[in-house]
Amino acid sequence: MKMKGKLTKKLTALAASAVMGVTSVAGSAFTANAADLELDNYAKLLQYSLYFYDANYCGEGTGSKTHFSWRDDCHTGHNDMGGFHDAGDGIICGLTEGFTASTLGWMYYEYKEDFDKTGTTAHLKDITDEFARYMRNCTTLDGNGNVTKFIYEMGDDGKDHGKWRAPELMGERDDSEIYSTTDGASDVAAQYAAALAQNYINFGNEEDLQYAKALYDFAAKNRKMTYDQMTYSDKSVEDDIAWAAGWLYIATGEQPYLDANSKDTSGTNDWVNDYYYGGVWLGAAIINAEITGNWTAPVNYIQSVVNSNQNKFYVMNSWGSARHNTLMQTCAMAVTKHKDESGADFSEWCQKQMNMILGDNNANVCLVVGYNDVSATSPHHRAASALYVDDSWSQWNSWNGDYASVEGSHTLYGALCGGPTSEDFSTFRKLDAKDATSNEVALDYQVGLVGAAAGLYSYFGTGSVVAEIGGEVTVYPEEIAVANGETPAKNTATIYVTFNDIKTGENVSGVEASLVMITDPEKTIAEWTSTNEPYEIEVSPNREDTPYRIVINNLPAEYECNAAGAGIVLEAGGVWQEAVPLTPIEETTTTTETTTTTELTTEKEITYGDANLDDKVTISDAVRILQYLANGEKYELSDKALINADIDGNPGVTGKDAAVIQKVDAGIYKVGDLPLKAE
Repeated sequence: MKMKGKLTKKLTALAASAVMGVTSVAGSAFTANAADLELDNYAKLLQYSLYFYDANYCGEGTGSKTHFSWRDDCHTGHNDMGGFHDAGDGIICGLTEGFTASTLGWMYYEYKEDFDKTGTTAHLKDITDEFARYMRNCTTLDGNGNVTKFIYEMGDDGKDHGKWRAPELMGERDDSEIYSTTDGASDVAAQYAAALAQNYINFGNEEDLQYAKALYDFAAKNRKMTYDQMTYSDKSVEDDIAWAAGWLYIATGEQPYLDANSKDTSGTNDWVNDYYYGGVWLGAAIINAEITGNWTAPVNYIQSVVNSNQNKFYVMNSWGSARHNTLMQTCAMAVTKHKDESGADFSEWCQKQMNMILGDNNANVCLVVGYNDVSATSPHHRAASALYVDDSWSQWNSWNGDYASVEGSHTLYGALCGGPTSEDFSTFRKLDAKDATSNEVALDYQVGLVGAAAGLYSYFGTGSVVAEIGGEVTVYPEEIAVANGETPAKNTATIYVTFNDIKTGENVSGVEASLVMITDPEKTIAEWTSTNEPYEIEVSPNREDTPYRIVINNLPAEYECNAAGAGIVLEAGGVWQEAVPLTPIEETTTTTETTTTTELTTEKEITYGDANLDDKVTISDAVRILQYLANGEKYELSDKALINADIDGNPGVTGKDAAVIQKVDAGIYKVGDLPLKAE
């Protein structure tokens, strides 16, 4: 098979990190060396934990998205929706896909500053954006925005698991491997809704919110699970619906969502269980507590787990024990983050549990691949193993399960292996990828490691990211910058704002206004009173289409607000204008020209919209017009520029001409539509 889109950049071997302290674990027979194990290097652990997802991208474009050099496009064709493989296989399971995405979104919501501080936000955003894209691709909406069908699983269990080979060699999925529903799988739909609502909250994509609302309505209406071809089994749909409702309340502030979230997440803790793909009551209760202040149920349940597992490794299930352990840490640290309100601090317990996972245990083994010198080396993962098994399975039967015996095998950096079958780590089979019980790796396993690492780093603040992760990994530039003591570059843009008299177009002063981000309207970014100069503010948006809201207090009816330079929504007297996509302001050079007035006699000499005379029409031209209107002497426009700028269909250059250019930049108009016809 011809390999496309390979990442060619190769980095050198893993760099050693700073010496860290060690907290010994009661009952552990192994006395760890902190320098070798890096037990509290939580920054590096968070960084590594995200790279597993690079190994599990699916579909066309995988080769350009992944940061592992050995992954490439797979499962292409008309059934390609993107997304991520569930585990070490090639299927996409909606239940774990949704659970993983909604847990990742939760973690960024809780620990945004810590992701920013470690330079891992860009990596996290790439992953959650891909999850969101997949979920939208899988969902069919009618003309009224209602879900008519959605795909809840891709890939046939028997067919997929009957082969052991890299996804690139698995071929295209046929129609029989696509599982969809018109009225079921409400648990999956609700998980998708939660993840999409979070992606809107975190990064501001309006389309994500649209799909989140539609999928929630679908789930709440049908309230049933679909069991056909489900790789994993769920316990109910009500917990998933409550989970999604909590996030939609945070996204919209609409009371019915909070009512739905509160219905079964307050009161006693009788209904609470561990947080994993098969039950998210605990997560729903924590979000409800963050909203309402009622922490009783989640705190009581987590405390019961901690009390029963003070001096031993917490095992909820013998298959994938580390998954449940890290997911419990994830929830416990989220509660601890709000300890002033919750009254609970589980940080010491989580730290001890993580110490054991990283190697401070009786078997001297770390469950995180590639993290330290005693890390597991042979995860149950087809692509990483590089083993090709034909239909006779003779290669499998003769294989000892050790990656070292397979030429060309790869290090699956950051992957969390399933773990021991009991609190005794000697039950973990470090060198046997054939043992799925111990060495399974999966999306939902991994997200527990991300959550626990983020929570521990946020609380303790220890460790540092690294600039190099082996020769087959391209490290994110933001992480390299942080590792080198630099500040990662921010996606910044400048907003210019003026207030003008509608009739004359003249700039007016004395208007009070404030700027907020739509996804966090309680947080004021700036406040100002307009003067005769444009108000200018530099903002650092989370993504390229983050909308901002300019809130204007008591704007007189004869005045209008004009803004350019970033994605904004104007609110004036209850009248909303369209959001303008974020476009970083281009640097413009103001030159002093000595010109002789020349009459433009042909259309060829006019470039409508090009107010700054750079031979193109961009948001910079809107800025140039606003500057001219605010102070024509300082920001003079030449005769040619004035003719180019007069495009709204009405004579004279006003703020409306700048608004037209903003709509060109947003794709509402094309340059060829200019000038507009008079109204």
